[in-house]
Amino acid sequence: MSNTLYRKYRPKNFSEIIGQKHIVQTLSNAVKNGRVGQAYLFTGPRGTGKTSIARIFAKTINCAHLKSAVTCEKCENCRLINENRSLDIIEIDAASNTGVDNMRELRETVALPPTSLKYKVYIIDEVHMLSTGAFNALLKTLEEPPTHVVFILATTEIHKVPDTILSRCQRFDFTRLPIENIVAKLSLIAKAEKIKIDSDSLEMIAIAAEGGMRDAESLLGQVITLEDKNITKKEVEEILGTTDRKFSQEITAMIIEKDATGAIQRINELLRDGYDLQVFTKSLLNYLRQLMLLKIDPSLEKYFSYEMTEEQTTQMTKLSDKIELDRIIRTINLFLEAQSKIASSAMPQLPLEIAVIRATRTFPVDPEKYAVQPPAKIILKKENKIAPNMENGSRPPESRTEKAAKIEAPGQPSPQDEAVIDIDSVKDNWKKLLADIKTHHYSMSALLASCRAVSAEGNEITVAVPYDFYKEKLDDPDNRLTVEDVFGKILGLKIRLKVVTDKEAGIIEAPKTEEIQDTPGEQNSLIDSALEIMGAKVVEEN
Repeated sequence: MSNTLYRKYRPKNFSEIIGQKHIVQTLSNAVKNGRVGQAYLFTGPRGTGKTSIARIFAKTINCAHLKSAVTCEKCENCRLINENRSLDIIEIDAASNTGVDNMRELRETVALPPTSLKYKVYIIDEVHMLSTGAFNALLKTLEEPPTHVVFILATTEIHKVPDTILSRCQRFDFTRLPIENIVAKLSLIAKAEKIKIDSDSLEMIAIAAEGGMRDAESLLGQVITLEDKNITKKEVEEILGTTDRKFSQEITAMIIEKDATGAIQRINELLRDGYDLQVFTKSLLNYLRQLMLLKIDPSLEKYFSYEMTEEQTTQMTKLSDKIELDRIIRTINLFLEAQSKIASSAMPQLPLEIAVIRATRTFPVDPEKYAVQPPAKIILKKENKIAPNMENGSRPPESRTEKAAKIEAPGQPSPQDEAVIDIDSVKDNWKKLLADIKTHHYSMSALLASCRAVSAEGNEITVAVPYDFYKEKLDDPDNRLTVEDVFGKILGLKIRLKVVTDKEAGIIEAPKTEEIQDTPGEQNSLIDSALEIMGAKVVEEN
């Protein structure tokens, strides 16, 4: 190709502009009604059409055979402008002409009448790059410009433009282009270039462009350089270094449905197929962010609508109805933590797998398969029966009921018997609970280290905590479920947790240091525990 795509397929009139309808309509009406201003300011993200519309506007107001704000493209004026040969259309790059001398030179040329056109048009790109002195010099020109001069200033950083300049211009805010608009334009270009590329690939390019048409056209040009007339989605992914948005949507749906197995399988498939897991995690976090904003308020969709099609927005809305906001935020935090560990992990998929498990709350509780220590002691109470007298250490023969109770799996007592947890076993395994729960919820270990098991009745364990806010923290459904799952696995049966304060349990003194001791070498004072639980730190006061 002799030209880059964005230059080769740059729109030539207002009817070819894709997007920015509010701006096109306003400028067209101004031309139709003969109300052409003398200073315009175009602001917005890069690649959204500021310079293209500036050139079209300059050509429109100078067309000799203009009809309804549509240029004829045949008159001498149109040809000169299309071929960049007109001396009356002056484009200035403010980034390389930042000095006051450049603006003084402009002031001297402004007074000269146009050579062949009706209006002399100055297009100053990246105007925010001008120095303070240059802005002051430009301001003098904008205050009283000749009637034959039109200024069009363009910038991507409007906050750097002085208010004195803003007040003398008609301001137009350009927005990022929706994916549908970008895909439509890319499809036309691909057809003109006789390139076969599917809609999913074009959609990936549009998303990577982040709402900028010029960036999208440049990326398409990069893909076309493969000299392959049949572009596949795999090739686009390799060039862009991104993954299909569908992967993020699929894994998010699996997390919502608590399908840890499916999500882990999908992550390993991505790794097997050669995808960069860090890039994928970034895409997943972006999807979760969008889900969070949509859950907070559907009107916040405007901040990411340019990244999604209407169909994708509908799918995300359905997902947001199935998950609570606090769970979305927790999942985002889990994957933010995982992303920071991928590069240093011996197995890059491992941090993501752990994040999936924690996000879905999938904790194994099969004691025979996962328990490290022997199951806790279980006492079998016989209902409505009196134990026979034991003489000379002899033991009566076991009944069928007693034999059946021994065979049954831990945590699965027979209907006739009630499984009772031995409080001594609870206390014996308390340190193991503090160690094991760290991998599931680190701050819970610090909290439980300041608590004590005071009783066990049936399969219910009563835990006393020193403070009310500890009780609130431990009574949180997610935290309670985590403790019950982890401790149940250690004890070998399903348990229920009952949380009371020391006052409610009749405990007057605070727990002793040896009772709340965690692993050797760690500090477990109440202050340290509270800081860890609340995610705070001690700072020095000035």
